[in-house]
Amino acid sequence: MTATQTPYGRSSDFDAFAVSLHQTLNRHHDALEEEGLGSDARQLSRWIERVYAGSVTALEALELHGPQNLVHLRDQIMHALEEQNHIAEESPVPAATEDEKQHDYAAALRDVSDAIDQLIKATEPETTGDDDMKLVTPIKDGQSMDTGIGEDSRAKVAEALGGMLASTYSLYVKSLFYHWNVTGPRFHSLHKLFEEHYQDLHEAGDEIAERIRALGHFTPGTLKSFGALSAVDDDEKLPSSAEDMLKNLKAAHAVCAAEARKVLNVAEEAGDEVTVDLMVGRMRFHDEAGWMLGASL
Repeated sequence: MTATQTPYGRSSDFDAFAVSLHQTLNRHHDALEEEGLGSDARQLSRWIERVYAGSVTALEALELHGPQNLVHLRDQIMHALEEQNHIAEESPVPAATEDEKQHDYAAALRDVSDAIDQLIKATEPETTGDDDMKLVTPIKDGQSMDTGIGEDSRAKVAEALGGMLASTYSLYVKSLFYHWNVTGPRFHSLHKLFEEHYQDLHEAGDEIAERIRALGHFTPGTLKSFGALSAVDDDEKLPSSAEDMLKNLKAAHAVCAAEARKVLNVAEEAGDEVTVDLMVGRMRFHDEAGWMLGASL
């Protein structure tokens, strides 16, 4: 594959990691198909090939498979690995050949996940000097918009949504972290509750990001940008008990509910009814989730 164009600032990194990911996807085709990820993997491979053939522009490349979609596929792979581990824990000891097969598939999925991580890092826009904050704010994409909302107002709403997106993904990661590691006599019920919450948060992140795009801006989508924007504190260590996990999540949902209300106020001032409606739904979810977590204490 010969690179005729690359849509991102760090072209040399993108070149190397895109080729590596393309080869990794092909090498682990069977494992990805087995886990139901074959369609996503083929779509990603076609995207890489189209970029290198010069048949898509930089903007089209970001639309087709930008960092947000790479993160989504990586999360799907991690979920598949988690399910494998869960099945292995609850199943009788498998035959040697089956155990070896599952081990190979797990190694393949981790290999693909690592390759995606490298490409995600290479898709971060280059920034220097005063432009560093572009990593943590939605960037205007240059499209001509006819939403009935002024450009300045759209920028304010997109910026507010960027913070909501970061907090949503931070809470998603926290919920997933606790889902993996909760222990104790209520393991099953809390494991299930945390799963329900992180699945909703994952879908919500996609909805919020798509709303930012509909307002004419690219979304933040790197760990660095999410860390800078999120109002939800990250965990420095695993909580010592299920009770502490519940308390932490309850507090984080309250933070997200308050942030959703701030976005709603910005959207109302801008006359953006679509974002208002989206934030009403997010407040409803976070309020109900906080109630469920509090009732479990």
